[in-house]
Amino acid sequence: MGNDYFASDVHLSAERPEVAARFLRFLDRVRQDGERLFLLGDIFDLWVGPKQTQLPYVLPLLQKLREITHAGIEVHYIAGNRDFNFDARVNGGPPPRHLPEVLEVTSHGRRLLLTHGDLLCTGDRGYRRVRRIGRSVPVRYAFAAMPLRIAVFLSRGYRRLSERIVARKSRREKAVDFGRVRALLLKGHDAVVCGHVHRGARYSVQLPDRRQGEFITLGDWYREGIYLVSRESGLFLRAFA
Repeated sequence: MGNDYFASDVHLSAERPEVAARFLRFLDRVRQDGERLFLLGDIFDLWVGPKQTQLPYVLPLLQKLREITHAGIEVHYIAGNRDFNFDARVNGGPPPRHLPEVLEVTSHGRRLLLTHGDLLCTGDRGYRRVRRIGRSVPVRYAFAAMPLRIAVFLSRGYRRLSERIVARKSRREKAVDFGRVRALLLKGHDAVVCGHVHRGARYSVQLPDRRQGEFITLGDWYREGIYLVSRESGLFLRAFA
């Protein structure tokens, strides 16, 4: 049985070609000894709809994903807060397609719950309201229908506004709710794995049933490049140099 790889928060954009090149090299490594690849959201810094596949910085990644799927590696994509409109069918299926927000998998006998991570930040009520509006069917299809140049312009404007708002929020609002993580582990999962926080880390969680659960967060790719690999011998956080 091959290895399973988990990555998130590449935030691929035209402004960061070095990040794209780094991630493509990572995908070459996955192709060497991987069996499954799980992308836990925000692989793209923004995704407005199917017309975005026309952009030059997008094409190399889509081609690489097609290559590794044709090599027999399963690719699974979870919705992030920046790219929830992405079409997960990297073999050319017609977008848009709604991506799962939570995925339960078994990897080398370990039960893992995968999610992007924004759903675990339960204290940020303002974000949750905006999230519901942004993912509504009318807004999704409005962005998919409008000209690409306008959709990208509006999305970038919203992103800059969002970054300013987030910078003013308290640490408590932005923090992961460990009570929520604990509740997910109590459902029988061995580990909860997410991105979103842009920091690679792992935490042991003592559970009432005397099990030891784990909470694992992945790093972003423009600073850390920290991913998770699941082998027969265990779960390992690695930095891609």
